[in-house]
Amino acid sequence: MKRKAFSIIQDIGFILFLVVFPHAVPLPFYSYAVICFLAIFLVLRREDRSLKDLGLDKKNLSSRAILLGILSALAWVIFMQIIYIPVIKHLFNVPDYTEYNFIRSSMQRLIMTIVAAWVIGGFYEEVVFRGYIQNLLEKRLFKGMGRWLPIVITSILFGLYHLQQDIFAVVAACLGGLYWSILYKKWNNNLWVSIISHALFDMITLILIYTGKFGNLI
Repeated sequence: MKRKAFSIIQDIGFILFLVVFPHAVPLPFYSYAVICFLAIFLVLRREDRSLKDLGLDKKNLSSRAILLGILSALAWVIFMQIIYIPVIKHLFNVPDYTEYNFIRSSMQRLIMTIVAAWVIGGFYEEVVFRGYIQNLLEKRLFKGMGRWLPIVITSILFGLYHLQQDIFAVVAACLGGLYWSILYKKWNNNLWVSIISHALFDMITLILIYTGKFGNLI
């Protein structure tokens, strides 16, 4: 019993580390991702597991997975730009700016930020939240309680992970987290689908910001 309690505390502690550490420790240029990714790798290795157990198997990177990632990304862009952002702007006094306004004046900054979006937003965040945290919640902490509780909690944690942005961005991140968590489970824990979807969504959003079309498609 004590061993099980310690294991639960250890799992919760590691989840909190993955969510809080990137914002609590001032490290240069996304270097936190290297530390957190290495921590996940070491934990998996200690448990005699690998990234394949999270759904990151190169065999699953098929043309179907790529197509699903692309289509789901486009669908989420349409939802956010045509429904979510206009509704939020209509109901609330939302300032017309984003934390990525700095890319508007420079193509070089846009390209660098897009690369970061694929590596951090797409690959890293999906490995951490869908691949590791959601699996940990479903298979250990909430084992036997169904798949929806882990999905919802993972989505909330993903939203809180974006707490440095405004409240509307946090809500959007929660919704996005829910979308990609469902996508991940829908396609048999194929992490490539959610990685491509998330990264492509971020890239399109950055391009819309660069062109001044963010939230102004209608």
